[in-house]
Amino acid sequence: MKLCEECHKEPAAVFLKLAVNNKVTETHLCPACAARKGMGFGLETGAFNISDIVGNMSGYFKDFLPPEKKTLRCRACGLKYSEFKESGRLGCPDCYASFEPQLTELMARIHGSSQHAGRAYAGGASLKLSRAETARRLEELRAELRGAVEREDFESAARLRDAMKALEGGRRG
Repeated sequence: MKLCEECHKEPAAVFLKLAVNNKVTETHLCPACAARKGMGFGLETGAFNISDIVGNMSGYFKDFLPPEKKTLRCRACGLKYSEFKESGRLGCPDCYASFEPQLTELMARIHGSSQHAGRAYAGGASLKLSRAETARRLEELRAELRGAVEREDFESAARLRDAMKALEGGRRG
């Protein structure tokens, strides 16, 4: 019989095997030490709920984050990536850019793809964009428009001009 790896007194009843970055780690804990680490599964009372296991283990997984993800921070608000992983909430709009590779990977794991494939919001054209996002999109459209004019692709140029007018009209509104 294996003893608990924390207290070295009680027999281990919780066996946790984690695979992180192709490294397998095994932990053997008694129910009391497992509960202290936030892994109380209700086994003592006979009540077993899988959401309790998954929810309570989130604190345990943060110890296994690669060092670059522990220290990754948002440039604007200072939110750590590890804090985002704990709470599931971003701190500001700049967090999307700061954590883009990690969020792309996370969305692909959760949804099977990081690209939206569903229907678009019916009022999509009237969505309010930040001034910075509007300016960035306008600059992109202007560059595309210059390229279309140089190629003498006037059909595309007209579509781009209309898109710029719609974007500028939304900015003023």
